[in-house]
Amino acid sequence: MANEEHLAILTKGVEVWNEWRKKNSNVIPDLSEANFSKYNFSKIDLSKAILVKTDFSDTNLFNANLFIANVKDANFKNSNLVRADLRDTKLGEANLSYATLAGAILRRAFLSGANLSRHKLIRSDLTNADLSDADLSNADLRGACLSRTQALGTNLTGVKLTGACLEDWHINKATKLDNIDCQYIYLSIDKQERCPYSGNFSLGEFTNLFQKTLETINFIFRNRIDWDAFAYSFKKLEVENQGAQLDVQSIEKKGDGILVVRVTVAPDADKAKIHNQFMQGYEFAAKALEVQYQARLEDKDLLIARQESQINRLFDIVEQQGSVQKALAENPRKVSNYNIQNPQFASGIVDANTVDADQIGGNIHNTDA
Repeated sequence: MANEEHLAILTKGVEVWNEWRKKNSNVIPDLSEANFSKYNFSKIDLSKAILVKTDFSDTNLFNANLFIANVKDANFKNSNLVRADLRDTKLGEANLSYATLAGAILRRAFLSGANLSRHKLIRSDLTNADLSDADLSNADLRGACLSRTQALGTNLTGVKLTGACLEDWHINKATKLDNIDCQYIYLSIDKQERCPYSGNFSLGEFTNLFQKTLETINFIFRNRIDWDAFAYSFKKLEVENQGAQLDVQSIEKKGDGILVVRVTVAPDADKAKIHNQFMQGYEFAAKALEVQYQARLEDKDLLIARQESQINRLFDIVEQQGSVQKALAENPRKVSNYNIQNPQFASGIVDANTVDADQIGGNIHNTDA
């Protein structure tokens, strides 16, 4: 049951409620089993709230914040969820019948098994969302972002996909791609890498294209690729997935520094699992190698510093010798002490008249003799 205090605050209006949420950010609101049918909750903050079995049917939740909310068995039938923030929300058991989700943020949302048939999901952000076994038949996903979305066993029959981003999405043989309504898509975020490059798909071309790619995995790298890390992760992947029949099919250089490595796999391989395993291994190896590269650079800097020190010492010796030669030329009675056999002359110029010749073994030549 809902918390009575929380209900009392909400009855004062959305503005009062949102202000209370700001001042009490550590409090988790409990509105479970409450009836909010046909309410106007536009821009309401229900993030992290407990909304188990709460009734939001025919409710206006435009631009509402439902980030990580617990909506188990909640009723959103006919609700307006346009531009609502539903990130990380588990919606698989919620009733979303006839709900409008255009522009909704559904990143990492759990929608496995959900019924989204005929739903308006225009320009929705479904990045990393789980749509496995969900029913999206005849849904409108034009301009939506399905980057890295799990669509295993998903029913996409008759879906409108024109302008959607399908970068590295995951489908399998159980994914239904019949009668897709699509003129073109993007294979990279921010509307990059249009497919087809010009013109539009002909009838059935989209389905044929992606049925052929069911046996491939695309690994996308931006800016640069560490081939040592790639080799390590790929070899590790082969060991861990010996029946997957992994093979590098092609390496394509796209625009803006994007590199796509396409790998073929067995028809029954778990592509999502293989992709995640590879990227985890690659990131681990890249970080480890970066430490080694840095250590080598530091060793190189130390070696350069030592060499510079030695070179400077040589310059000092050469400069000292030049000073001695100049002094001898100006005053023949002065002699150089640059004789490693006589440490008593470690520095300066020595006057021949002030030194006992017997001590220096004939190193002084008296020009007055």
